[in-house]
Amino acid sequence: DMMNTGFYGAELADIQFGETVVVYGIGPVGLMAVAGARLRGAGRIIAIGNRPITQEVAKIYGATDLVDYKIGPVTKQVKALTDGKGVDKVIVAGGTLEAIGDGMRMLKPHGRVANIVYFAQPGNLEIPLNSWGFGMANKELLSGCCPGGRARMERLALMVQNGMVDPSHLVTHELSGIDAIEEAFHLMHEHPRDLIKPVVMM
Repeated sequence: DMMNTGFYGAELADIQFGETVVVYGIGPVGLMAVAGARLRGAGRIIAIGNRPITQEVAKIYGATDLVDYKIGPVTKQVKALTDGKGVDKVIVAGGTLEAIGDGMRMLKPHGRVANIVYFAQPGNLEIPLNSWGFGMANKELLSGCCPGGRARMERLALMVQNGMVDPSHLVTHELSGIDAIEEAFHLMHEHPRDLIKPVVMM
């Protein structure tokens, strides 16, 4: 499901060859969005995240630049990396509601923010009007739930089988047996800094 959702972010963004793409949030879904962006031909991929383990895996999957949100405002860091021009596409794969507004601030005119996060927290979505071009910059926001189904799963499996993508880089904690499922859920809840994804082998 991480691969499916992350790839859907790249599809929703409609990444074209040579475009500059930001992936906002590099948990397991965001890491797969980085991989999906690379497969769709992005020329530059800027990954936003803080944990060293996810930063390293982001580079494996194709990130060309890393932005640490704890260093300073991500919008300023991205603008500095792009000489003030901004980026073509933003995939929001993590963060809070502010990530949507940040995405608009990073975009060039005619860009697109693709959101694949389910925002469960209370609040309202705020998009800065000036960054949106007051409605005249042709900036898009698309958001949706990724598709499923056997045919799609078979296509994704074919990519793994033929070496187009290796999702095993996401596995940081390998457990064994049905009794380990509870431990895996505790790991996901506690979310230690060295965790990307636990897998229980049956």
